Formats: sequence, C-alpha cells, structure tokens
Amino acid sequence: MWIKKIVWTTISIIPFSYAYSIFACEISSLAIQPMNNQSNYDVFNTSSYAAINSYRISANILGEDCQFNAILKLDDDSRTLKGTNNETLAFEWYEQFGTNIANQWLISLTESQPSATVQMRFPSNQWLTSGSYQGILNVALTNLPEDSLVEVSPSTLAVNIYVPPVAQIHYYGLQQQDYDLDLGELFSNKVISSSPNLWIQSNSSYSIVLASAHQGNLRHESNAAKWDIPYQVAFDNDIVDLKELEAYISFQGTTSGRSIPISIIIGDIQLKPGGKYEDTLDISIEPQLSQHPD
Repeated sequence: MWIKKIVWTTISIIPFSYAYSIFACEISSLAIQPMNNQSNYDVFNTSSYAAINSYRISANILGEDCQFNAILKLDDDSRTLKGTNNETLAFEWYEQFGTNIANQWLISLTESQPSATVQMRFPSNQWLTSGSYQGILNVALTNLPEDSLVEVSPSTLAVNIYVPPVAQIHYYGLQQQDYDLDLGELFSNKVISSSPNLWIQSNSSYSIVLASAHQGNLRHESNAAKWDIPYQVAFDNDIVDLKELEAYISFQGTTSGRSIPISIIIGDIQLKPGGKYEDTLDISIEPQLSQHPD
C-alpha cells in the first residue's frame, strides 16, 4: 500500500524596501558683518596699506555636496569709496580662496565652509582731502536655482572711511627738524635769504604758526634785553609780526607739497655792542579741524 505524502512547501516572499534619499541643496540666509575695521585713513601712513577692513560673509547651507557662489561688490560696481568733494579712495579686494572679477569678489560657500572673511585693503600714498569717503557693500548669490522655493535676498552694509585733517612741515631737502641759520656779520636792514625753504603738506586748510623766543628780537650774549636787535621774518614774501607770543598765517585750501621761502630782515643795530646775537624761532603747522567724521 502506497502512502503518498504531500509535502507543502511554503515559500516566504519578503519584500524589501529600498529607500532613496535625494538631498536637495538648501540655503536660507546670506549675511555680511564688519570685523576689526579701521575707520580712519592717514594720508601720511607709510605702510603698504593705510587701512584694512574685514567682513565676514556667512550663509546657512544644507547639503553635503552643495556649493553656492556669492559676489561681493560696491553698489556702483567700482573699487573706490566716494568723498563729498568727488575724490575717490581706492581699495583692493583680498580673500584666500576668492577670485577678482571686474571689480567684484567671487567667493564659494558650502555646508562645511559656510563663511568667508573678505578684506578691503586701502593702499597708502593716496593723497586725499580730509573728510568722509563712503560706499554701499553688497553681497548676493549668483547660482541660486530658478526653481528654488526659498528667496535669499542680497545683504548690504554701509562702508565709511574717515580721512582726518593732517599736515606736516619740514625744511625742503633736509631730514632734520632743527636748523641753525648763520646770520653772519650784522648791519642795519641786512636781508638774509640763505635759509632753506619750508616744505608744507596739508590735506585741509591750515595755519603756519611762528613763535620767537624773544618776540622778534636777537638777544645779546649777555642776555640783557636792552641790547636787543629787532628783526622781521618775510614768510613767502609777507612780513610776519613776531611781537606776539605766536603769529598765525592762515592758508585756505589743501596742498600735497608747497615750497615756501623764508627771509630774515635785520633792524637797526646802531649803538649795539659787539658780540654774538641769537634767537630761537619755532615754526609749526596746524591743519584746520573743522572737518569731522559723520
């Protein structure tokens, strides 16, 4: 007798779910912030850059392999800040990994490096009238997808550099600040024009200040005031009254370099004893300080 066994075989079909994750590139903000900025530009600064301003560009980015490009520029597409007198203060862009494109600076931001520090470097040796120099800094994305559901607005920041009023004076062609002028043998009405010219620079209106130790007199070596010999100074052919403690000569306008001659005119020496006569004449310059930063 045959017994037939029927064996039921169960085949288990286990469905597997395959999960596909498509990570979209997302950026939700773009900002610019000032860092360690120098607000003043000194026209007499001798370093490579008289001022350096740093700005941090940052964004919130999601997406491991995503990269967004941002352009940093001034609103007028130039590389100069503008003064009220139509003068311009030039600068250079700098950032370690960025690229200069037609006065603009291109940077790349990613999820792992969502920020960058960009510098505006202002080279020295720019002669500028005292005042404020301004511009509007603008940073915007250049490769945001057209179908992006998030609108990332450009970020702007006002930039202001103040050029303070400064002036300097020295003897033309000489390094030292002190100069001993030998007047030679004195006689009445003698004119001495052998003094070196003064060299003046000022980026604002200015005043020349002269102060005589003996109020416009040459003092005898005995230090007795009764033997004083009066003298005058012709400053750029104009006679200066040295009887006051300080004599001011005002000049309107600026100068990047002006040479001014000085002459000494000896007064009456009759009945004066022989000997050595001398005086100390201090000459200084003061810029007009009416200009103030905004």
